[in-house]
Amino acid sequence: MPKLRLCALILLFSSFTCAAFGQSGSHHALIVMSIDGLRPDYVLKADEHGLKIPHLRRLLQDGAHAESVQGVLPTVTYPSHTTMLTGVWPEKHGIYSNETFDPYAKNLGGWYWYSEDIRSRTLWQAAADAGYVVGSVSWPVSVSAPGVRYLIPEYWRAMTPDDLKLLRALSTPGLMNELEKSEGRYTTDLNDAIPGDWGRTRYAAALIRKKHVQFLTFHFAALDHLEHAGGPFSADANSALEQIDNMVGVLEDAIRHEDPAATICIVSDHGFARVDHILNLDQEFVKAGLITLKTQGNSLALSGVADWKAEPWLDGGSAAIVLKDPKDKATAARVKQLLDRLAADPKNGIAGILNRAQIAQLGGAPVAEFWVDMRPGFAIGSALEGPLVREVSVRGTHGYSPTHPELRAFFLIAGPEIRKGANVGDIDMRSIAPTLAKVLGADLPAAALPALNIFTSSAK
Repeated sequence: MPKLRLCALILLFSSFTCAAFGQSGSHHALIVMSIDGLRPDYVLKADEHGLKIPHLRRLLQDGAHAESVQGVLPTVTYPSHTTMLTGVWPEKHGIYSNETFDPYAKNLGGWYWYSEDIRSRTLWQAAADAGYVVGSVSWPVSVSAPGVRYLIPEYWRAMTPDDLKLLRALSTPGLMNELEKSEGRYTTDLNDAIPGDWGRTRYAAALIRKKHVQFLTFHFAALDHLEHAGGPFSADANSALEQIDNMVGVLEDAIRHEDPAATICIVSDHGFARVDHILNLDQEFVKAGLITLKTQGNSLALSGVADWKAEPWLDGGSAAIVLKDPKDKATAARVKQLLDRLAADPKNGIAGILNRAQIAQLGGAPVAEFWVDMRPGFAIGSALEGPLVREVSVRGTHGYSPTHPELRAFFLIAGPEIRKGANVGDIDMRSIAPTLAKVLGADLPAAALPALNIFTSSAK
């Protein structure tokens, strides 16, 4: 056979193989869309709340879903998203909260943005190893994520235009400049809630259309932002979800155009509780001499911490209590006495004080000696001045123990190998990653639980 003809045949075969890759065997496309702060009843009881969310309701009918998902301790965004990628609790994967523990306030409010802090294998890595083209837009803890070929991480600092310069540097080289020409300007300003989600949606759809991403993780932020402002099921929150439903439709159309047999997964990281009281826990630790200030201000960050023996790590609806010296039994006894006194007064809104054994049972940060869990209706604040408990205008928060029903998260999945109409009841968030790994035909051996029983008999 002439050499030129042989080369032509090889190129033709290679082209056919690449074109057919997303349409064969276990390599059908998968998109995972996280709607931050989505309680199950937003979807399962949409009519009761007057919600018009046709895309989510159709996917609910076409696929399998959970009545609720028990999340992680604490029920906040970054550890939850990492559990959904790894199948293990925070104590294993290492992302313990949104913000890093920073007793001297030197990190300027830094979050767990960097994937190098994840200590467990992720679905990104598993999918890449299985041959998928992997993409991610605004998924938490994704800076420099191994396995993601087309990456726009979630990252901000000042929420000014200069943040975009930093985000361009952290994204796949040249990607944001390329997409901006066709999809418009990206934003890192969380206050620009709905337009921000629409911008991220356009960029994600472009990754599917132009880069042929076959496994995509995507994070909607607007619902959470507006629930914090007005509480769950406020008019603004409901309006945001209706807009997000339209965005879900855009991304579903994009992935199904690339692969009609694609699987669509909708998840959330936590639920939400209505709040009208704040317990300013830090001030009690200062009064007890467990935290020594440099000067007097209205927060630890403004005052400066000269030294500390025990300090709360605040998470909205709860707080881990960390000892500077974990072996300091005298300080541990002082902290327990302080917390027991506060919990004994129902006006303070404390649901319970978790000890090390109870924290371990929920997979929380192993550095925590105690964990203060609030009752829904109460959140933990940082003010050092004013009353210990302050009444506030109605708002919303999360971060409580995952045992509270209001904090349950959401899960649904629809695709050709998923049993239509399957309801798996209440599930553990750790079961999501192995389920998605099975969809991908990928390997995630460290996951703590097996895949959910939602697959058809023909699924591999």
